[in-house]
Amino acid sequence: MNIHYSRVLLICATALILASCVHQPAREKERFDEPGQAAAYYAMRRAVEGGDSPQRRYEAARAQMGRMSRHETVGDRGIGRRDGPPAATAAVAEDTIGTWKFLGPGNIGGRMRALLIDAREPSTMVAAGISGGVWKTTDAGASWRPIGDALANLDISSLAFDPQNHDVIFAGTGEGYFREDVRGTALPLRGNGIFVTRDGGASWSRLPSTVGQDFYWVNDLVVSSHDSQRIYAATRTGVWRSADAGATWTRVVTTSVKGGCLDLAYRGDTTGDYLFTSCGVFDQAAVLRTKHGESNDPWTVVLNEAGMSRTSLAIAPSNPSVVYALAASNRRGPRETTQNLHALYRSEKDGDPASWTAQTRFDDQEKLNTALLSNAYTAIEPQCNGRNEIGSWIPMGWHCNVVAVDPVNADRVWLGGVDLFRSDDRGRTWGEASYWWTYRLQPSFVHADQHVIAFHPQYDGVANQTIFFTNDGGVYRTDNANAPLGSGTLTACHPEDSKVAFTSLNNTLGVTQFYHGAVYPDGTRYLGGAQDNGTVLGYDSLGVNGWMMQWGGDGGYVAVDPSDQRTMYFESQNAEIIRFSGTNVVDVAATLRNNDTFLFITPFVIDPARPTRLWIGGTRLWRTENRGDQWTQASTVLNGQVSAIAIGIQHAGRVLAGTNHGDVVHNDDAPNATGTTAWSAAHPRDGFVSSIAFDPTNDDVVYATYAGFGGGAHVWKSIDGGVTWSPLDGSGAGALPDIPTHSLAIDPTRPSRLYLGSDLGIFVSNDGGGQWMVENTGFASVITEFVTIAPGERGPAVYAFTHGRGAWRAELVEGRRRRAVR
Repeated sequence: MNIHYSRVLLICATALILASCVHQPAREKERFDEPGQAAAYYAMRRAVEGGDSPQRRYEAARAQMGRMSRHETVGDRGIGRRDGPPAATAAVAEDTIGTWKFLGPGNIGGRMRALLIDAREPSTMVAAGISGGVWKTTDAGASWRPIGDALANLDISSLAFDPQNHDVIFAGTGEGYFREDVRGTALPLRGNGIFVTRDGGASWSRLPSTVGQDFYWVNDLVVSSHDSQRIYAATRTGVWRSADAGATWTRVVTTSVKGGCLDLAYRGDTTGDYLFTSCGVFDQAAVLRTKHGESNDPWTVVLNEAGMSRTSLAIAPSNPSVVYALAASNRRGPRETTQNLHALYRSEKDGDPASWTAQTRFDDQEKLNTALLSNAYTAIEPQCNGRNEIGSWIPMGWHCNVVAVDPVNADRVWLGGVDLFRSDDRGRTWGEASYWWTYRLQPSFVHADQHVIAFHPQYDGVANQTIFFTNDGGVYRTDNANAPLGSGTLTACHPEDSKVAFTSLNNTLGVTQFYHGAVYPDGTRYLGGAQDNGTVLGYDSLGVNGWMMQWGGDGGYVAVDPSDQRTMYFESQNAEIIRFSGTNVVDVAATLRNNDTFLFITPFVIDPARPTRLWIGGTRLWRTENRGDQWTQASTVLNGQVSAIAIGIQHAGRVLAGTNHGDVVHNDDAPNATGTTAWSAAHPRDGFVSSIAFDPTNDDVVYATYAGFGGGAHVWKSIDGGVTWSPLDGSGAGALPDIPTHSLAIDPTRPSRLYLGSDLGIFVSNDGGGQWMVENTGFASVITEFVTIAPGERGPAVYAFTHGRGAWRAELVEGRRRRAVR
């Protein structure tokens, strides 16, 4: 969650003057991420035709990819088929000939829901990102490297060490914190079971017993301290126990509430496994307990106050009889919102049913306490500015909700919602420790949306006060966790009140979730729009850890004016299109948003022949001739909302657009179109048109890609400028699997070579789409949102902007040189 940053940040970033910039937030231009809308947009592009499970489609796709030929872009060669899925092996920050090069960002981060610290060697940690896989550091976060690229699924929500052998790590896939599954879609992010490594991450395998819907969403994992063969998994269908290291499972808690079981809290008593679980989100939640998890004794409900939604749990290490439960609320709050704080509960009697007391409730007289699971700043901002009115309540308790207890003080509690808070009196009063909206050089800055609070194994509260945190912006650390905090309502607006200093550990941690990207003409600078990390700018000269924030919110499409590279365009969600030029920052689409409705991530493009002309689409197409100062409606109402736009290169005036209902419309005199112009429409198939691309050598040749599962081919080709279309998914062993595809790029020096970004990485065709191969040169099976051909270090290069693994480049010229030498 990021606000817009002030012009000084943009100016400084562009000028590369880092040390002298004071990055102040522009409070009048706040912009937040919207994870619920992001999930709905994700689902829209992964609709399933035929009623099948999307997970089964992914399974079939991975098996098919294992039989397909491989392709090495850098080596410019096919390498034949081999058994098993492709694996990426390139080190993240190396420029090794023969592999794709990671461009970054290594310092921006992405959503991370799991973190392990090796108690025997605390400088070794393992973290996991949603759509970014598993990462490891052996130098306390100074650098990270991916250790799970061979995993069949990179959506990791939970991790657990074998307490007897930390080379054994279990990884649970899927992100199950959203609303109930929507029929016919992949919402929320489905996993693929539980994976295990027994060599510290060098190799992974899925536990065969976790195939199937019971393990599509593995929200939490615990390995027994008594018997490392015994594992507990909280999933969407309940709590499961294995007594044989995951070979077989028994369901010990059955639930049908939305979200299933989301959290486990474990204490290994001398007599057995003492566990709590919480089940339910956007539904009535409950906390259950067992005193002997290893037995068949029933789990019993110990807390289920009416109105409870997602609830996180923590046991006090210094006094295991003390248990805390942090619950979001399904009840209506300010401005009709839900998922604010319901209550923080404490039990001093092992969680017995009658022992829970609410330390803090939503109706607390201290307003800061009521905003613990909301955006505290926006909720309290009116009071900070002397206004007696209701602020902007943005509740996030369903998405970011974590509680932790100080290892040496059972009365000191940490809480993570949008920001981090600490209570020193059992949760009765709270001080704000972190502020997501302050400038990044402020010691109290931590990215928003907290997911993990993990204490250093040697934490003692005095000499060692180190705590680690994960959130939607990666991994952070503090070394003075018990420093003073501000108090009272108004401290929410004063980041200087917190004396707790935080440090980002995002160093070569390449988990940014891009939606789109652009390459500058010199091939050394890159602009990208990312989920919950806004728009970011990277330079080769600054390296992978030198990327800089340009704008906040959920970043989307981006563009650079080819006639004046000082002018950039980028967006936040729902068509907030920003033009930045020199010292001017202008929201150029404000009037459009009052006259049309747009997709969460809205496509817009610059006309390469006339850079003052831009196109954007909602339910209609819109055109500007003066860089967005005024807009003209350029079509009648379309069938659906515009999801892709492309402009011809040779044919003046030819524009094509796709919609989320499957139409592809075209007009050969688009610059003269008006609101009464009905564009000619084709309908290759139903579904979401994810991209349109012209052959750079011939405007009559156009390609369209479709997201979703089933319903027809995913790649289509027109040889008459978009009038008629033919499927282009290949055949036989070279056929594309049935998975969502997102972007297609044509090699301008060899138009028969096509690059296709998909949910499982990149596919390549050297014969115009007749046969497809799996790109294999150090590239993970990650969601690849955007591929493009642009200048590289040695000539033309293919670029990939991924949703979970940042931006990458493969040199095309180098591959041809190597082939010529052979």
